[in-house]
Amino acid sequence: MRLKFFIDAHLPQSLVSFFSEHDVVHSSELSEGNLTSDKTINALSIAELRIVITKDSDFYYSYLAVKEPYKLVLVKLGNMRLKDLKKYFEQNAPQIITLMQESSFIILEPEKIRILE
Repeated sequence: MRLKFFIDAHLPQSLVSFFSEHDVVHSSELSEGNLTSDKTINALSIAELRIVITKDSDFYYSYLAVKEPYKLVLVKLGNMRLKDLKKYFEQNAPQIITLMQESSFIILEPEKIRILE
């Protein structure tokens, strides 16, 4: 199953490569780039059925309140170095993809991936 992802500005564009078999957009590719508003990202996510991957907790509250974005992967890994963040995604991207086929909201933590919905 080919999924659609949106990677938020709080995460590096290099993470796109870990989801390359899927349809992936990074915020830097949009007309407003990394300044794209959360409202616009939520609208894009709903319209295109995109799973938002972000560190921004505003999406957490938006999802709980109004179920936007469409689906959410909240990254709570602390202030990792880029090298460590890439390693985390290299190791966990297959599991994230599998989980998001059935789940609507997961939280990535250093020691586990929590399924909230």
